[in-house]
This record gives sequence, C-alpha cells and structure tokens, in this order.
Amino acid sequence: MRRIIHNTTAIAATIALLMPQLALAEMRLPNDRASKEAEKRSTEMPNLASALQDELAAGLTVDSLICANGDARPCGDKVRLMTPRGVIVEVAEDDTIILAPERQQVNEADAEGKLTPRDGARPAVAEATTESVAGALALALEGTQGGDAAAAAEAAIAAVVGESEPNAAALAAAIAAELGATEKTAKSERPAVESSPRLHLATSDRARQRLEDMPRLAGVLTSEIDSGLTLADLSCQDGGAQPCAKGVAMMTPRGIAVIANDRGDVALLAQSSQTNTVTAEGKVVPRAPEADTVATAAAKEAAAAAKSPIAAALEASEGAGRVIEAEKVTKENTRSSAEDFEASLRAALQQAATGEAPQRNTAAENKDDNDLAKALILGLGAVAVGSMLNKNRQVALATPDRVVVERADGSQEVIKDEVALLRQPGSTVATENFDDGSSRTIVTREDGSKVVTIRDADLRVLRRTLIAADGKSTMLIDDTADVRPVDVASLPEPAPVQTTTGTLSEDELRAALQRESSIDRRFTLGQIRNIPEVRALVAPVNIDAITFDTGSAAINPSQAQQLASLGRVIQDAVAKNPREVFMIEGHTDTVGAGAMNLALSDRRAESVALALSEYFDVPPENMVVQGYGEQFLKVRAEGDIRANRRASVRRITDLLQTAQAN
Repeated sequence: MRRIIHNTTAIAATIALLMPQLALAEMRLPNDRASKEAEKRSTEMPNLASALQDELAAGLTVDSLICANGDARPCGDKVRLMTPRGVIVEVAEDDTIILAPERQQVNEADAEGKLTPRDGARPAVAEATTESVAGALALALEGTQGGDAAAAAEAAIAAVVGESEPNAAALAAAIAAELGATEKTAKSERPAVESSPRLHLATSDRARQRLEDMPRLAGVLTSEIDSGLTLADLSCQDGGAQPCAKGVAMMTPRGIAVIANDRGDVALLAQSSQTNTVTAEGKVVPRAPEADTVATAAAKEAAAAAKSPIAAALEASEGAGRVIEAEKVTKENTRSSAEDFEASLRAALQQAATGEAPQRNTAAENKDDNDLAKALILGLGAVAVGSMLNKNRQVALATPDRVVVERADGSQEVIKDEVALLRQPGSTVATENFDDGSSRTIVTREDGSKVVTIRDADLRVLRRTLIAADGKSTMLIDDTADVRPVDVASLPEPAPVQTTTGTLSEDELRAALQRESSIDRRFTLGQIRNIPEVRALVAPVNIDAITFDTGSAAINPSQAQQLASLGRVIQDAVAKNPREVFMIEGHTDTVGAGAMNLALSDRRAESVALALSEYFDVPPENMVVQGYGEQFLKVRAEGDIRANRRASVRRITDLLQTAQAN
C-alpha cells in the first residue's frame, strides 16, 4: 500500500487526463434541523452512530473530514463529506458533525465501530476525480504485485470511473507495470514501521471527558499505559486474538474496553461497552449485565406502580367463575425438559413472515372478549401476529406456548402460561375464568396439597399460595399488597457478580445463592422481573453445566444430571424455608431475530426449571422462569458469543414483599 502512496503524484498526473475537477462548495445544515435529524439518524443507525462517536472521541473535527471522492477540501458540489474511517456525515452551521441519511452511507458498522462496505451501496462520489482513483488504488493494491496488481487496479478504477470507461483497463495496466518496476525502490525507501507501537491516551475533548466520567476505569488504563501497553497487548472482548470479530471490542490485559488506532491513540469506550468495572480498591471485576441499561416501557410502568391490582379472581369465592373442566396431568399431556420447541418456533416465524393466522376455534373465542384469556384456553398461538393488545402492544411472535409482544418504544416482552411449570404428572388442574379476564388455577397433587395461582387478564401472576395437605397455607407470591413505586436512582449498586470460572462446588453454589440483598425494602414479582436495577440487587449464578444446541431448548437426561448440585441446594433451601423463591433466567447472544431470541431464552429457562423438578424433586411452585433474550449481555458485544448464551439462577426470596409479609 505504501508504494502507492509514494507514487501518488505520478499516478494522479496520469489519471487526471480522464476526469474533470468539480466546483468547490460545501453545504451546511441549519442548526435546528441538524439537532432534529441527529437523534433520528442515530436511532436508525446505532452502530454507525457509535463509530462516529468513537472518531469524535479520538479528536475528529470538521477540519479532519475528507471528501468522499478523495478530492481536497472544500468538496465539490454534491460530493459528500466523510470521516477518515468511512462514515458519511453532514455538518451543521455550528460545526456539529452528524450522520448523513442511511441511503447515502456506503459502509456499515458493527457494534465496535468496524466498517465494511454495504452490500449494493451506491458510490459515495458524485463524479470521479484524480484523487478518488488514487485513493481507490491505494486500498485495492494493498499487498498485491505483478498480475494481481493489474487486476486489482483495473477493478478499483472501474469501481470509481465506471466499467464503461474505455481507458480504465489500459490505465490500470500501465499503473501496475510502473508499480512493478518501482517495487524494489519503494521497498528500499520505505521507512521502518514499528510493528506494535506503544499506546498513549487520546487527547480529544471527548476522550478526556470519558476519563473524567469513568475515573476508576481511567486509572487502570493509565497504569497499563505507564507500564508500556502496546497495540499487540490488546485482545478481544470475547477472549480471542486480534483482529476482533465483528461487534467485539478490544480489551486491555486487565479487562478495560478501548478503541485504538495504528498511531497509538487509545481511548476508553463508552460505559455501555464495558464488560468490567473497577472497585474502590482498584480491583477489576465483572459488571452486572443489568447495569446501565435503558429503561423500557415495562420497567417504567413497574417502577411507577403505586396501586394494588384489581382482579375479580382475587376476591371471588372458589367456584364463582366459569370453570373449565378439571384435567388430569399425565406424561403424555405435560411438558418435559427433553422436549424441544423448534417446530413451534419455526411455525410461528413462518406465520410472522407470511401473515397467515393460525386456525382458530371461533365458538370458544366467543366465550370471552379478552385476547389473552382466550389464548390461555386455545393455546397462545391463537393470538395472531400483528394484532394489537392493550397498553399499545403488538404481537411480534406467537407460538403454542408463548407470545412475544412489542411496545411502542421497540422493547419486547414475553407472555406465557405461568402455570405450565406446575403441571406435574399425577396432578389435576382446574381453572376458573372471570369476566374481567382474570383467572384462578388450582393444581391439586396426589398427596392432597394444592397450589393456587391467580392471574390478571394479561396472564401475570398476582398471587401464588401453597396449601399443604393438612391445610397449612404458605404465601409464595403476592403482588397485591404494599405496592410502592421504585425510585431507581436511589437503589444501591448491583450486587457483585460471580467471578469464579468453571462449575461451582455445591458449597460455593449454596453460598452464592444465599447472599442477601443490602436493601431494606421489598418489591413485587413484576418489579423484580421488569426493573433491571431491582433484579441486580441479588447476583445471578450462571448455570455453566448446561449448554443448548443452536435454536434448541431441550436438555437431554445425561446433561440434566449436571444440575444435581443446584437441585440439592434449592431442595435443601425450600425444606428449611417453604417461602423460598428462585428465578431461573435465560439469555441469548445477538445472533437472530430479537423476538425469536426472547421466546427461545424463556423456553430454555423453563427447561432448566422442568429438569430440576423432574430429576431432583425441586418444588416447581418455588421457581419462576423468565427469558430476557439478548437484552442483558454478559459480554457487551454483538455476534456469536458463547458467554452470552447462558442460563442463570437468582434467589429472589429477600426481594419479594411476601418474605416481609410472612
């Protein structure tokens, strides 16, 4: 590539015969329009926005911009401005740099800001110029020589001046010949380049601001630089070596996510990209996946909740509702941890793609006006993709056992039959439905004990009670009492995340799950599920023993045995305190559609809970399952990252208000 640069003048003089120069002019956007468009475009192109922000953090200014066609500034009429890394931008009257519209972008960026050409992107230039061809050749001829150089040169020129240019092939051949002749001279004149330069802190305003905003991370990074940190010392956030995979950040040896260039400038990445945090003692530890997440509509609603829910099923006497005939549960009509859900997912995705609604039982539908109450009777797949539910929620995915809905803010939620986990062989299940869509389900077991679950019209659990065979009642979940708003900003910091690698011993597992929260108030189950900062008050324990095949939620019997320690720990805890409640969580990486990832993660969490009940007799009423899809990444990077595809368990007993009530 450097041989091209050394010969740019001669090449440009030859190429100049082909192309006229452009008029010099650069357009500016009015400040008010730029402000309005900036936010919109950043939302539409988050990865390009991140790449632009990183360049700004490294010191990018208006004067640093280049013309997209390679001309010297100011750019010609209709020639777009571009950052040195390849992001097409516009400039406001006050020199603010914002993204250009998506249709003008010629590159796409991953989550870490790496740019690659967009498929089918239109050229960023209005006309080809001398410098544009020279620039294209500089890139195309990297590492080529001889015939390869001629082919690369011809392709580069054709890409800029158009394949119809009659002189393109001849010009490319001439340039390649000259390059071949001067290769030896160019090599001898080329200055020695340091293979791995020492890094130093970037000095831009944005880079300095990040150092001020994250002083502990900055302290660790500074100490590493002072110790001689080089570009070669950096690894990738997923543990791999450079060059990092798409969407994966660079990491210092101590675990700080950074951006660096070949000049040796290094800057902290934004807080949202940091997988680790630094304690007051200077120790680098993993960050809670829930830390610094954007509040969703569901989280805001849960935080603002101040009134106890109203549901007819809460006050009505047993038998007052419309009773569905009691069903005896057998191995044939219940779910198993070894059962997969791939077929239902595939059917749901096909339905979403084609817009075809599933077959419905019209007579049964007419018995109830509530969509989700009907779905509980007919199977959740009976709710058609695209239909609107209350709270402005649109069905994004519907399977026989789960529905994924999308809110106006783009966030997604999974809705399921919470009683499914309780349907153990040998039990009898009876449900009463009420006119407001609420329901009461009674699961009666062979030993005479019962689990009573009351749900609202959205299938959310409002109350769950265990009634022993001797009549003793234990309240496990109660979202109807003492509902108080949550001031998220005043909550303590997340609990320390598990740092032990590999499978925990039984004693380590027990100790990890029994750590208590440092807060003196309690929450509803809905608040724990939907507010990340609340849930993070107790740390999750990753279930490393279980891995799932791609797209699968099944756990085979041999793998289920790996849950033995967890099963014994939970069983012992429930034996000592029947009010114990554990949340089994499922998570995915970012590969695949968000709705499918959310449904799949929820199924995987359910499979773990089912396996704990099937093989180790863990009472299912003492567990709740929740999938979060790709919302809370352990490694804060996009792509196929094994560490993000995980199941975890969290003891939420101390967070639930029922613990206080009892």
